[in-house]
Amino acid sequence: MVATYENSKWEPVKWENDMHCAVNIPDKNQWRRGQIIRMVTDTLVEVLLYDVGVELVVNINCLRELQENLKTMGRLSLECSLVDIRPTGGSDKWTATACDCLSLYLTGAVATIIIQVCDKENNTTWPLPVKIFCRDEKGERVDVSKYLIKKGLALRETRINKLDNSHSLSQKSLEIPQEQGESVVTKCIKINSDPDKKAAVGISEPKVTEFREKILEPRTTGCYKPPAIPNQKVFEAVVSCIGDDGTIFVVPKLSEFELIKMMDEIQSNLKCLGLLEPYFWKKGEACAVRGSDTMWYRGKVMEVIGSTIRVQYLDHGFTEKIPQCHLYPILLYPDTPQFCIPCQLYNTIPVGNVWQPDAVELLQELLSKREVEIHIMNPTDYNKKYEEERWEIRFEDLLLPETETPILPPYLSSSLPPPEELYAVQVKHVVSPSEVYICLDSVESCSLFNQHSDTEDSGVGWESEPESLEEALRRFNKSMETFPPLTDFRTEMPCLAEYDDGLWYRAKIVSIKEFNPLAVLVQFVDYGSTEKLTVNRLRQIPLHLMQYPARAIKVLLAGFKPPLRDVGKTRIPYCPKWSMEALWAMIDCLQGKQLYASSMAQVPEQMVTLYEDKQYPIHMSLVEMGLADRDE
Repeated sequence: MVATYENSKWEPVKWENDMHCAVNIPDKNQWRRGQIIRMVTDTLVEVLLYDVGVELVVNINCLRELQENLKTMGRLSLECSLVDIRPTGGSDKWTATACDCLSLYLTGAVATIIIQVCDKENNTTWPLPVKIFCRDEKGERVDVSKYLIKKGLALRETRINKLDNSHSLSQKSLEIPQEQGESVVTKCIKINSDPDKKAAVGISEPKVTEFREKILEPRTTGCYKPPAIPNQKVFEAVVSCIGDDGTIFVVPKLSEFELIKMMDEIQSNLKCLGLLEPYFWKKGEACAVRGSDTMWYRGKVMEVIGSTIRVQYLDHGFTEKIPQCHLYPILLYPDTPQFCIPCQLYNTIPVGNVWQPDAVELLQELLSKREVEIHIMNPTDYNKKYEEERWEIRFEDLLLPETETPILPPYLSSSLPPPEELYAVQVKHVVSPSEVYICLDSVESCSLFNQHSDTEDSGVGWESEPESLEEALRRFNKSMETFPPLTDFRTEMPCLAEYDDGLWYRAKIVSIKEFNPLAVLVQFVDYGSTEKLTVNRLRQIPLHLMQYPARAIKVLLAGFKPPLRDVGKTRIPYCPKWSMEALWAMIDCLQGKQLYASSMAQVPEQMVTLYEDKQYPIHMSLVEMGLADRDE
């Protein structure tokens, strides 16, 4: 490819979808075979480099017609899909989080790929159905499909119900007996970011170790089994700890050996689980805990307190506050019941119906680590209680007034002065070089939280309205915990949202981004910026704050357009017609400047020209740097 196209000259070609081409990758000085996916603009196209499986947007100056002799060789990459899993959330499309996780886990890794095709005469299923195994930090082989299920990014699916009869696979094909390992078609392919490296072919590896299958089996319930109560009414036990509420946690003597054996197996095999991606913990969630003694335990989240979490060690009873990095969202030995049994003293009620600290200390001094004889006076059916806790659904709380979010009208829109009038503005948020959110500077002079104004002229008669909004937001921020949480997440729903500075601002719902845990994309209506937030950072907005128009106004900037020749620059992912260099240059041009705007059009979208010092068009800096062309 390099010898053929290195000294080639660009010639105009009418490119169309699905056409084959040679693509120059300027950053790597490489030439690749490609196929056009779509025309982004007149000068930009999206192409698939089918020998390496990469999609990218390039300028047409980087394309050449593919010679016929280069079309005869088949594609050098295989398009594969993982079997037996499907996306979460009820959709048939994979989330960006799942794709990023898969890319992070597999890129550059050596993987064993098992092609799941039984019909040798008709093996044209595409993408190729496969199972992928690769090594983790301990060197043990991990099923990537199960890894995604453990992460909550995929759900298990039975293949036999999804595929056509011509390609249906029996359930037995999922199981690879050790004695039949040689008969399975396997390929070991190195998935590397350097496409020049050839795929390495290896041999079939043994099955995933029995231990990993046993302790890390994903469970959709997310719960450990309740403790198994001995059949005898009287049994010997060891008191492991005393809870703050007077609960006495005991481990039956008959179970001590099994507990010690399980703990030894966990410590000897579970050395490291790798770095956990950002994870939102929920109260009651089961997990694996690396305790302050550096040992691994089975645990449950009792309370989330900022960056720390209060967890209970289920097999020992005691609780502890630890950093989030010491928790991992997996189940260890999910089929083994909890060893620790919580007990209460029969017919014993503390003074004032609350266990005082001195009473708890006395119980700890008398009972901790002692061998005791337990007499069951009023047995509890833990299995029944366990099922009720898992499956009982209460609807009464849904009918409470505080859980109902009132339906509010949309925010009022701010209006711009008439065309050809010059007025002071501030740019609050930059989407692309040609799309920004602005705020009238006369409004911004009374900012929400006493921010400094760039102008001293406050002659415009809008002072009282922002002052009232400022006072209201200050008052509401002091008592935000009294406001009910948001329970209605429909698009455009007004709300109050917590920003990174810890203060609450007016916002509206844009869309729901994730479901487990629930995360919502919101837009701050007085600034234009967006952020993905968990629901605990959203509150119902008081009706009083709805009387003020949204201050951020979305506008398109006139007078310039993307350059025709813009080769080799990194593109903005959500706006590929502009380069990242142009975006940063525009931000530099806007910062710290006294800006003025003049409206050019208001229908169908607001369009303005931005000026520096009332006379110099701000976009001329981009034109002079070659990052934009003038648009007359």
